[in-house]
Amino acid sequence: MKKVSVENNINKYYVVIGSICIVAVIILLIFSITENTKQYLVQSGTLEHTEITTGYIVKKEKTISKDQSKVLVPVVSEGARISKNDIIATYKGEEYKNYEETLSQMDKDILERMQDLPIVYSSEVDAIEDAIYVLVKESVGETSYNKMQEYKQKINTNVNKRANIIGELSPAGAEIKKLIEERNEYEAEAKKSNDNILAPIPGIVSYTTDGLEEKLNYEDTNGLDYNTIKKIVSEESQVDNTKIKVVNNYEAYIVMKASLDNVQYIEAGYNYRLRLIEQNNYEFLASLEKVEQVKDGIEVYFKVTNGIENIVNLREAEIEVVWDYSQGLIVPTETLNKYEDKDIYYIIAIKKAEYQKIPVAIKTGNENYIVVKNYTNEELDEVGLDCEYELQLYDRIILQSKK
Repeated sequence: MKKVSVENNINKYYVVIGSICIVAVIILLIFSITENTKQYLVQSGTLEHTEITTGYIVKKEKTISKDQSKVLVPVVSEGARISKNDIIATYKGEEYKNYEETLSQMDKDILERMQDLPIVYSSEVDAIEDAIYVLVKESVGETSYNKMQEYKQKINTNVNKRANIIGELSPAGAEIKKLIEERNEYEAEAKKSNDNILAPIPGIVSYTTDGLEEKLNYEDTNGLDYNTIKKIVSEESQVDNTKIKVVNNYEAYIVMKASLDNVQYIEAGYNYRLRLIEQNNYEFLASLEKVEQVKDGIEVYFKVTNGIENIVNLREAEIEVVWDYSQGLIVPTETLNKYEDKDIYYIIAIKKAEYQKIPVAIKTGNENYIVVKNYTNEELDEVGLDCEYELQLYDRIILQSKK
């Protein structure tokens, strides 16, 4: 039987004890690092630099005077788009009464004859009939004249489509198709009536005017300064119920005064995000056309080509301007450190249980957080730096060291 040396057993004992001590020291060192520092987990997100200010709105618009001695019947609802020379509204007189009665009788004749047609198997016809059913169901109980007119127009359009298809598929439908053509010709001729109010330009209809349509001319905006526009809106605006207007839905200006603190972000020719505070922060893009620096701020002129339907009846609005917007890795501002001999920042990150200086470039930021990006190898070579690591999502970085 082989004897085990007592000395060998003692040596093994010391090896085990030594290993335990080394592990303990490592644990203590790691604990010391985490205990003596505040850490932050790198996140991905968006940072914005914004400003809320008052904007004054100048639009392309034309007004039409109403005859106050006659009863006006809207044909197009408030806020609806319309083409040039389309009917906005009409006056309710004898001519209009005859027009309605004639159309009603024509529609009745067409529907009665359609009921006597043989069944025509067409999936397209079925789809149209389903659409008519839905429109009729939705229109029940509607009290708004404008909405009723919209439903009526949609139903008539679908009835015409159905009749045209049936006219092509069934010999009996040819007569109905002819009646529909006669109805369309009558309606087109009726649109030439002097009782109709036609759109002078294409755009969005509004039955509310404020007397500024001719005083704030879109073409003259560049010649008007902020204070002049503000004075016109503040002192000369008043509700005018004697007119209807159509507003161009492709072009408008929003003029505002920005803080001098934002001068670094403001540059003509760039697109910026604007948000309408009073309309649930509705967001749209606008091109910054003109910038004028004055003593108490910066006058900025934004050209808007989208979302104008949301500002048709606005002259003054609280607007949030997004001067700067950036996405990327977000870190607290206080994690930034600067090399003593270089105009470059770095962040201390824990990589493989060791502190590593990682150079980063600042994309944007504020007093609390910044968005950063990693330098490329070529950029690091140019500034004489070498780093084998990059800052990554969910890296742990040192927020503040205890002294």
